[in-house]
Amino acid sequence: MRRRDVERIKERTHLLKVIVFFAVLAIGAIVALILPLRPTKSELEKRDLTKFPEFSLASFVGGEYLTGIDVWYSDTFPFREQLLGMNSFVQSLKGIGTVQIHGNVQAGDDIPVDTEGKIASLDDEPSSEAPSSEQPTEPSNTEAPPVDDNPNVPTQTLGPVFVAGDSAYEFYRFGQSVSEKYSAVINYAADMLDGKATVYDIIVPNSMGVMLSDKIKENINTSDQKEAINYMFSVMNSKVHKVNIYDELRAHRNEYIYFRTDHHWTQLGAYYAYTQFCKDKGITPKSIDSYEKIAFDGFLGSFYADSGQAPALGNNPDTVYGYYPKATNNMTYYDKNDNAVKWNVIYDVSGWKPATKYSAFIGGDNPWAQITNPELNDGSACVVIKESYGNAFVPFLVDHYQNVYVIDYRYFKGKLSNFVAEHGIQDVIYINNIMATGTNLRIDDLIRITKQ
Repeated sequence: MRRRDVERIKERTHLLKVIVFFAVLAIGAIVALILPLRPTKSELEKRDLTKFPEFSLASFVGGEYLTGIDVWYSDTFPFREQLLGMNSFVQSLKGIGTVQIHGNVQAGDDIPVDTEGKIASLDDEPSSEAPSSEQPTEPSNTEAPPVDDNPNVPTQTLGPVFVAGDSAYEFYRFGQSVSEKYSAVINYAADMLDGKATVYDIIVPNSMGVMLSDKIKENINTSDQKEAINYMFSVMNSKVHKVNIYDELRAHRNEYIYFRTDHHWTQLGAYYAYTQFCKDKGITPKSIDSYEKIAFDGFLGSFYADSGQAPALGNNPDTVYGYYPKATNNMTYYDKNDNAVKWNVIYDVSGWKPATKYSAFIGGDNPWAQITNPELNDGSACVVIKESYGNAFVPFLVDHYQNVYVIDYRYFKGKLSNFVAEHGIQDVIYINNIMATGTNLRIDDLIRITKQ
C-alpha cells in the first residue's frame, strides 16, 4: 500500500472518531433534555433527588439559582445509577489503584482514660464541637469470616467507606464533646424517670470496630470503638443500666453479624445484643435455634451506593435473615400523620428492590409503633428509643413483654415522659449505633423528645 493511501486511511479514521465523539455528545445532550427520563428518586441511595430550583431575582443575582440548576442537572441525569455502575465497573478493570475520595477521613479526639468524678450533664457547656457523619447476614454458607491479617486482601478507601475484599466498612471518629452530650441525654432520662421506669442504654459498634482485625485497624484512621463506648458509659450515672455488647459481638465476629454491603448489623448481630440485655435484666433469652427463620436474598445496601456501586460488593449481595417472634408477628405502626397501619414484625420483602430489604424489620422507620403479645397479660411494657439499628433488635423483645412500644426519635413529635406515663412503661431502652452517638443532629433529636 502506498504512503498516500495510508495517509488517507488515517485521515478518514480520525474523521470517523471525531464524528462518533460529537454524535455521542449530541445524543447525550438530547437524552438529557427529555424531562420524563430524569429520575426524581434514587432507590439505591434511599433519597429524593435534587429538585429544579425556584426562580427569584435575589437567587439569580447571588448565583444560587444557576448553581441550583447545575446541581439538579447532574443529580437527575437520565440513567444516572446505571452510568455510575458502568463507571465503577470500568474502574475495577484497572485493578486496585487510585480511587475517587468522597469526603475526608479525619482523626478523632483522643479518648480520655481517667474519668473519675465526671458525670455528663445537659447543663454542661461543650468544650468543643466535634461533628461526625451518620450513615445502613448470613450468606448462603451462613458465615462471613472477618478480614484477617492477610496482606493480599485488596482494599480501597472510598471517602468514609473502606472496602476490603467483598465487604465494606465505615470509619468512626470519636469526638469527646459530642459523646459527652450523648451520655448527658441518657443521664437526664434516668434522672427524670427515676422511680417510674428503668433506663437501659445500648451503644452498637459498627462493623469496622468489630469485624476488622486489630492489625488492619491500627493502620487506618479510625477511633477505637471499644474505648469510645467504655468512655461514654463511664460518664453516665449509676441510674443508667449500661448494656455493653462490644465483647459479645467481637466474640462472634466469625459469624454473619453485619452486612457486607450495608452499614447495619444483621438480625443475628442484634440477637447477641438481646442476650446481653436479658443478662442485665435478669431474664432468660430464647435460643436462636428456637425461632422460625426466613431469608430474603439480593440485598445491596448503603455501602454499595456509597462506593459507586463497586463490583466487588455488587457481585456478592447480602442476604437478610429474619427471626419471627414466637408470640405474634402482628404490629401497628403510626405514620407521620399519626395514621395507624397494620403491619408485620417481620415482613416479607422478597419482591422488594435490592436497596430496601432491611425494611423487613418492624416496618422500617416510623414515628412510633406498638406490638402486643397476646400470650401475656401481666401489664409489662417497654419502649425502645431507636434509629434504624434498633429495627432488627425489637423483634426479640416481643416474647418478653405484653406491649413493646417503639419510638424513632428522628420522627417522633411527642415527649418521652408523657409517653411513659400514658402507656404504663417500666423499661426504657435506648439503642443507638455508634455513629449516631457522634452526630449532633441525632443527639439534638434525642434531647427534643427526652428533655421536658
